Amino acid sequence: MGALSALGVLAGAAIAQGGLAPPALALWAALAAAAFSVAGTAVARGSADLLVFAGVMVGSAAAMLVSGTALAIGIAAAAALAARPSFAGALLTGLPLMYGALAVGRPADGIIPWTLASWLQLVRVLVDDVAARRTSRPWLAVAIAIGFVPASLLLPARARYGAPYFLLALFAQLAVLVVATRLIVGRSDRLNVLLTGAMVVGLVALVAGRLA
Repeated sequence: MGALSALGVLAGAAIAQGGLAPPALALWAALAAAAFSVAGTAVARGSADLLVFAGVMVGSAAAMLVSGTALAIGIAAAAALAARPSFAGALLTGLPLMYGALAVGRPADGIIPWTLASWLQLVRVLVDDVAARRTSRPWLAVAIAIGFVPASLLLPARARYGAPYFLLALFAQLAVLVVATRLIVGRSDRLNVLLTGAMVVGLVALVAGRLA
């Protein structure tokens, strides 16, 4: 979880600055995100206090080298992760992308990646509820999944992402539409695999669209 958070921060920095070489602050932000993620996950799982303490200390020290805002966001995210609220937790999925953008001084450029990543994670949460039969109404998941497609076209278009984004994002959009179609016909098996693939491809598309 920590490694994924760090990679998300570096990806967010690359998207915001339009380049792959991360500045020093982005590296410190990546370390902070990884440490806070470890601390929050450890609390949620009831792990050793030493792991929680180390995560908070390392995360706080690294975040302070970035900015006071980065420190506040990191601590808040760790607390939210520890609480493990499913729907609110979807917002945390895209937070490393925003964190990376904040580290390079361009937080506004992290809004679209954060929004799209969190949107997909919300679909995953709803799909999990359907698969676990915690709800017999998949229509909310269907509506949010279908709504992702125009959002993933309009938001990057308005921000003037390059053509590589739209070419690569097509595969993620098709995967999400397949998920929606299967939910409509009452099938909820293996949908998480499709959504995970959509998230990975979507992230690559976002980076490619900004580098173009």
